[in-house]
Amino acid sequence: MMKILLVNPEFNIGMSRVIKSPPLGVMNIAATVPEHDVKILDLNAQPLSQAQLDREISKFDVLGISLMSTTYGSTLEWLKSAKKNGVTTIVGGFHPTMDPNDVISNSEIDIIVRGEGEATFPELITELENRGTNQLQDVKGITYKDNGRVIHTEKRPIIENMDSLPFAARDLVNYDQYHYLGIPADVIETSRGCPYDCTFCSVQNFWERKWRCKSPLRMVKEVAQVRKNKSRKIIFFVDDNFIMDPKRVKKFCRLLREYGQDRIFLCCQASVGMIIRNPDMLKEMRKAGFVLLFVGFESFKQESLEIMKKHHNINQARKAVKLCHDNGLCVWGSFIVGNIGETRKDTLKTFKIAKEIGTDIFMCNPLTPFPGTVLNEQAIENGWMPEGFTWRDWDLEPVMDTDELSRDEIADLVRIGHKSFYLSKYFFAGRKNLNLLRPKFWWWWKIGPMFISNGLKHFILPYLRRY
Repeated sequence: MMKILLVNPEFNIGMSRVIKSPPLGVMNIAATVPEHDVKILDLNAQPLSQAQLDREISKFDVLGISLMSTTYGSTLEWLKSAKKNGVTTIVGGFHPTMDPNDVISNSEIDIIVRGEGEATFPELITELENRGTNQLQDVKGITYKDNGRVIHTEKRPIIENMDSLPFAARDLVNYDQYHYLGIPADVIETSRGCPYDCTFCSVQNFWERKWRCKSPLRMVKEVAQVRKNKSRKIIFFVDDNFIMDPKRVKKFCRLLREYGQDRIFLCCQASVGMIIRNPDMLKEMRKAGFVLLFVGFESFKQESLEIMKKHHNINQARKAVKLCHDNGLCVWGSFIVGNIGETRKDTLKTFKIAKEIGTDIFMCNPLTPFPGTVLNEQAIENGWMPEGFTWRDWDLEPVMDTDELSRDEIADLVRIGHKSFYLSKYFFAGRKNLNLLRPKFWWWWKIGPMFISNGLKHFILPYLRRY
């Protein structure tokens, strides 16, 4: 039996300061090796000093960590401690999968698990336990070093049967520390894969284009697992394409009600196109407990939407918001600042339209050319990123200039976007708030006041004070 420490790195920027989600990725991986001694350390919820982390790491044989572009530099610092103590280091996630040659070049990293880890990780642990780090060539889906030589083993096939995956190891984390703006929360994944081609996204390269999903019954069982912890009030489905199959969603909603598992607030991501094509699905979702849809509008300049290959227009976005409101659902709109071809005037117009169409919650982020995206290839080709830029040294500020906006101008517009939304008459007394008086929005009065007060106190006001 091996002693395995799985770490979720600290990610303390943006809304992550007030939204603390359980580390579903490492919880999924932990569930694949129940015969071993596994501990999950979530630094995002409970940060440790370097000295504390050093002491903790030294107790284990293997350190597994989810490495993100946003935490690349800090992760390498933590991994140095592991190497000092002779601990085998394994990293996984989007960034190492998309750029394995760069990541494995770091002396702190022994092995990369590329792509899905649920099949690869337990096989890798078995090989490490029996044969050590030098006989790993038969383990599919990894990158490692053998006497200084980088080895990329054969790509592992995707997991076709999502119902075959083990339930997340929720018993290995302390749920008291997870919340959405103070409201106890949990997360569930029910599908993987994406058939779309958004230029700023690497999901289709990581999970692959084929969309795979768990069955409605398995989904209900996962909700029931979460509801065993009676303190949880909200579940967020982290799927990039939760409503890809409306029939699946509607059956899931009916089963939730049939099994009495609908007494919890549910949220998910959704696309404009699927919303407007399936108004009957929205009705079923609301009946089952859904209260909020996270929608990536990204921009309201049509040329920008076409460049990034988003398949909707402003009128469809407006219709999508109205359909959600008509069915008692709030809309969390996400936008990108610094889109190719967009000027400051274009961006400010997008912020204005976001309010005009009735967006309930607003979030914007700078355009970022993450590894594995078409945008990354374009940025390298056109010299949009600073000379010598490396993800190890990223300070989490805007990464690239465009012909229209500098990185400083993009950062300024991100601040203006949040300020113009949350400190406006619209947010406090706009047309959208009239919806809350309608019977379909009864649920808001159970969680809304806490959501707003905590959001203002812990995110919006501190954010504005800094700038």
